[in-house]
Amino acid sequence: MRLLQPLFALFASATDRELTRVVEYLKAENRILRDQLPAPITLTNRERSRLIKLGKRVGSALKDLITIVSYRRFTRWVAAGDGNPTPLSLNQA
Repeated sequence: MRLLQPLFALFASATDRELTRVVEYLKAENRILRDQLPAPITLTNRERSRLIKLGKRVGSALKDLITIVSYRRFTRWVAAGDGNPTPLSLNQA
């Protein structure tokens, strides 16, 4: 938790413009890291549920933020609920 405190402090003190730049940077960093992975990313049900919970809080702005899966896949997760017992590969459309 101590490692995240500076990040939280940055978010708390930043303006909307600064937050936009931070999010853009983190999205670019995430894409670079994902491109370097040798195999498809697979999420557990717990990870998927966490993304659903956090994504619902973001609302429609999630369309511009989401990078780990498509927004369409995310909306299917939400529509299906949290009851899928098997991990999902992110390569599935």
